[in-house]
Amino acid sequence: MKRINLFLFIAFLICSLFINVSAQESIYHKGSPEWLVDMFFSKSYFPEKEKYFMGEMLQDIKYPTIGEELKGGGTVSFRQTELKTNTAVYNINIRGNGNTVNFYCYLRNVSGDWKIEAIRKFQLPGFIYDAVDSLSKIENLPDSTSTLLKSLQLMVGPDEDLQTYLTEYVNTFYNLIHAFENKLTEELEVLMNQLALDYIFMDELYPQCIFVLISAFESTEVGYIYTENKSRLPKVSPNRFIYIEEVLPNWYVYRAI
Repeated sequence: MKRINLFLFIAFLICSLFINVSAQESIYHKGSPEWLVDMFFSKSYFPEKEKYFMGEMLQDIKYPTIGEELKGGGTVSFRQTELKTNTAVYNINIRGNGNTVNFYCYLRNVSGDWKIEAIRKFQLPGFIYDAVDSLSKIENLPDSTSTLLKSLQLMVGPDEDLQTYLTEYVNTFYNLIHAFENKLTEELEVLMNQLALDYIFMDELYPQCIFVLISAFESTEVGYIYTENKSRLPKVSPNRFIYIEEVLPNWYVYRAI
């Protein structure tokens, strides 16, 4: 009887270990960009991760990955926002405790092997988040303060909120572009306030692009880009424009640091 119980216990233990190991396996092909993103952000264990890092990531080998920090907590989803011959960019969305956080993962193909080159998270000083939290609790804010709050909420919120906002008010955004291109100053000012925007401008570095800035803090920016020539868009990289994604034809959401 004791031998039977011992056998059952060992069988249960092996089964449990198998389930735990299987839970760590990725559904994606090993070595693919999706597999790397899944292993880094979703899995609580990333074996031999040094083989899949390059550049600045090699300095972080001793630190846990996002997945290792989460240890199964939160809900992780991701999507590819850019794919070229030797580079790829992924947007990662992590939900937990009523909050949503976006990360951006930059990968590079080196001699046929994909590696993680950099990870970025859009982060602002703590007092900005505190200001949003405090203002959100106040009723009957003055119009100017309500406009400020709306722009800050968009700035600190997840990428999907930026996309939804543009989609919901796209007709007003088109009116904004028309007013800007035709130098209709008074109409432009009304529309800027209506949409809770900070600034609209063109940059000689990116001709044919109109930047619609929601808000900025020092070099950090959040907003939209309108262009009918996609080739004129800024290049996505870990160093400046960390995130650019098409929302509607000719309309793009961006974050810069």
